[in-house]
Amino acid sequence: MQKLITTKSKRYRITLVGSFLTALVLNASLLYAQAEPKFGRLSLLEGSSEMKAYKSDLQSGMSFTEKHQRLLLTEGLPQLFLDGNRLERSQVRQRLQKILFDSISDPTAYKTASDLAVTELSTLARSKEISINGSINAALFLGELKEQKGLFVTTATEPLSELVSDASLTPSVRIAALIGLGNRVKEARESANGSPTVTNIVGIIPTMEQVISLPAEQLPAIARDWMQARTLQYASELLLLLGNDSQDLTEVSKGAIAITKDVSRSIDLRIRSVVFLSRLAGTDIALPAADIMTVTDELVRKSLREAYGTIQDKKFEEEITGMGMQGGGAEMMGFDPMGTPVEIEKNYLPITASLRASWRLVSLADSINRLSGQMNDEQETYENNAKRLRTFGVKIYEEPKDASITSAVEAFDPDSIVPDVESPETIDSEKETAPKKSSPFKLR
Repeated sequence: MQKLITTKSKRYRITLVGSFLTALVLNASLLYAQAEPKFGRLSLLEGSSEMKAYKSDLQSGMSFTEKHQRLLLTEGLPQLFLDGNRLERSQVRQRLQKILFDSISDPTAYKTASDLAVTELSTLARSKEISINGSINAALFLGELKEQKGLFVTTATEPLSELVSDASLTPSVRIAALIGLGNRVKEARESANGSPTVTNIVGIIPTMEQVISLPAEQLPAIARDWMQARTLQYASELLLLLGNDSQDLTEVSKGAIAITKDVSRSIDLRIRSVVFLSRLAGTDIALPAADIMTVTDELVRKSLREAYGTIQDKKFEEEITGMGMQGGGAEMMGFDPMGTPVEIEKNYLPITASLRASWRLVSLADSINRLSGQMNDEQETYENNAKRLRTFGVKIYEEPKDASITSAVEAFDPDSIVPDVESPETIDSEKETAPKKSSPFKLR
């Protein structure tokens, strides 16, 4: 009886070991996944005898053997997440491309190495066993990996799309993967029409459709806005490549229309959506042009109110705190080239906020102009409005001052203008019962 139990136990262990070895054969990266890297920094790996032998072998035309595979998976790619490289992660990616792939001369060996890297990088991007920075770096490297001819690796496009669409991943990894897809759109745009690059890039449109319709509960607002803004940009670039197949972007356009109508979304994202939709004018995609024009008018007012409101808030803050009234002369005085004190204009709106307001107005003006052709009898009116709006936007860019913002508000949203408060008449101090000027209670 004891002999029978022992025999069955041996058979069970043999079966278990056999299953494990079969799994290793089917997925070679598992064989090296648990190995601790020997070199804790990339500089150590670059100067090692193992790396010199790797480069020498593959430069000579040798095929990609098991020892090369071991170095790639256990020493090369782990450099992306090792603490020793944390201060130079972007440089690590560039150097890994150079030492691990650019040294391979045989096309078959290069493809073997890149295919292994694509599989392993996709695994690292999803891994919970390494730092989040390591996963981000793996996703970025997956998007940057180049083929022997210098183009982005085609086989990485699908894994990148899967990472972008995976709701279980942290937003930063999904964003890193989306950047990789954007790189491919740019590459396709710069390639000749009809090239394999242009043909293959159409495959990312379903991913764009998912991103543009991401539900609010799936991502933080900032991450969701960023991903959708980039998707709108990529879709605009892709539109130039599609030609007569522009209808492939119909679902993306529907997502953009939904964003423009959603007042809870950020102004910038809604403007980017309007810009994308305006570029569809003249294509086979039907647009609710009148509705978009209504939204555009609303966004012009909101953009100006935001900038003008910032100016008024800062003025009120200065008045209520007394800052600028007491010892504020240095802020209001400057010096000419001769050193003579001169009064300078005081502006409350930061230059960056002025430039953003300028971008918003010019973007909306150009969108109105593109959409005006669909407004029938009102086309000329909209064209004139677009030209006028663009003039104000350019003026804000050239003269980023409070006065430029105020003049635009007076032109497009006069009801928002806050009238200047006249200076109160002089009051006899002996009869004065109200608090002094610098007190906030008087401002009630």
